[in-house]
Amino acid sequence: MQHVLSPHNLESLKEFNDFLYDIRYILVFYVLGDFITTAKALNYGVEANGFMALVMAEFGVWTLFALKLVFVLIVYWIYKGAFSSSEKQKTDLWPMMKNLIVFVGIFLVINNLLVIWGSFSPLQLLGIASL
Repeated sequence: MQHVLSPHNLESLKEFNDFLYDIRYILVFYVLGDFITTAKALNYGVEANGFMALVMAEFGVWTLFALKLVFVLIVYWIYKGAFSSSEKQKTDLWPMMKNLIVFVGIFLVINNLLVIWGSFSPLQLLGIASL
């Protein structure tokens, strides 16, 4: 059975590619960067997020990556809603939300690198985590 790409399917594929390009820094920092550095940092400390610590203890560190991919799908759903809406306010929220997720990703990567290289975490200063 041969699959034929219809114009609607091509448009959907283009939209998803545009989305992936738009969230490239989310993918680099929040998804890949945090996953890789968290996996490495677990050798030097404990997961600060209690829920994630339980989930990773039960199902392994790859669960973190799977949950991040689920998060990307949720962000895609929000992205589609923001750009299909005629309300300007919704589309104005997208850049702010996207940049906030990138900021959180950069913070998490830096935090994990400090745990790996210096056995120190900014989250310790905030009283959120202990090593």
